[in-house]
Amino acid sequence: MASDGPLPGDRCDRDWIWDREVETAPAAVVEERAGAAWERQLSRLLETSPFYARKLREAGISSGPVQLTDLPSLPFTTKPELKVAVDDLPPFGTNAGVPPERIKRVYQTSGTSGAPSVIALSEADVETWTAIGTRTYYATGIHDHHSVLSTFGAGPFVAGHTNFVLSRIGSRVVPVGPGDTERVLFAIRAGIVDTMLVTPSFAQYLANRFARFEAEPGSSALAHVVTGGEPGGGIPVVRDHVQDTLGVTVNEIMGIGDVAPSLFGECPLQQGMHFSGVGQVWPELVDPETREPMAIEAGAVGELAYTHLTREAMPVVRFLGGDIVRIEGTSCKCGRTSFRMRCLGRRDDMFIVRGVNVYPSAILAVVGEFRPRVTGRARVVRPEGTVSIEPPVPVEVEVPGKAPDGRLAGELEAAIRARLTFRARVELVPETAFGESAYKTRLTVTRA
Repeated sequence: MASDGPLPGDRCDRDWIWDREVETAPAAVVEERAGAAWERQLSRLLETSPFYARKLREAGISSGPVQLTDLPSLPFTTKPELKVAVDDLPPFGTNAGVPPERIKRVYQTSGTSGAPSVIALSEADVETWTAIGTRTYYATGIHDHHSVLSTFGAGPFVAGHTNFVLSRIGSRVVPVGPGDTERVLFAIRAGIVDTMLVTPSFAQYLANRFARFEAEPGSSALAHVVTGGEPGGGIPVVRDHVQDTLGVTVNEIMGIGDVAPSLFGECPLQQGMHFSGVGQVWPELVDPETREPMAIEAGAVGELAYTHLTREAMPVVRFLGGDIVRIEGTSCKCGRTSFRMRCLGRRDDMFIVRGVNVYPSAILAVVGEFRPRVTGRARVVRPEGTVSIEPPVPVEVEVPGKAPDGRLAGELEAAIRARLTFRARVELVPETAFGESAYKTRLTVTRA
């Protein structure tokens, strides 16, 4: 199904790269432009952000030059720090960066781990988010002649910015929002849409439903599924299941609210997500344990840190996003020159088995091979207060129907042991008891 230009079957003659000058620039040019942007950004931070003025001063930086190549000498920024900065001077905090009257859009975080926080944007920041997002979604193959259904929440959350991006591209936009399965199915059956934006969890749910109740693959106008919001869309067994069942091409996008909601987009070659923030965001790869810098090169696995180069309101420097990624390459046949990566999982979801870091996505890859006896969803049960789990690792696996196959749990345990080299204790959970399937799936749960 892979294509080095437009999506398979797309005969339009538009350039498949939105901003060719930026997205195909040589590395030396990218770094030179980023260096100049960082010099301006550092000056702005010292003048307009009490939060960063103090943070950089404590790191020994006040007015002396700090080149882009010196970024690894600066301290990281964490989410709790940003929350404290807001709490110190509500509503926008000591890192507002601009006067309140220049803040033109405010999003909120979900508040799943406490009170919601805010993400503020100036008028220029709104445009920057739209520019980055346009590169991201255009890279997936979405063009102006496509009709796109979005299940991403368009309320207070940053995912709602996707609708502005799709309008910039010129696509037909069919917003539905998360959890409304019947409206999604209606739009597909009615032939209203040919492209769908969903989480991998919901993509699997729809594929399973189509496999049981709907028509043959390719019988609808739906041809393209873009996954985001959680890891999983790049796992081969997940992707293949959705593609084969729905008769579509699947690729994925990723973003992070404090930086940009759509920051990485995978081209139709399906070889990893391209970094789309060239010129506006500077990415670093760091060792998840030591925080030492790592080279962005094929095969490297680390945590991404982000520095805004042009952000006015609530900028970040070396922000640790918590995403653990594997670099897939630093060039591509599509012509883009930014690096490509796969997200292996969230740092928060990682657990340790006898000294080895494990991400739930590795378990999902094993579980998915047992379809149709499983739905493809699974989660790890972690003990409260620790990331270490002594084998056997408790794993809950969702299964269709109410009468699980008596041999299935043992077969799954054997497959996990063979593939991942640790023992698991698998509990089969019916769909009706596993929990919500129409949006995201929590890959780890903590229980006493």
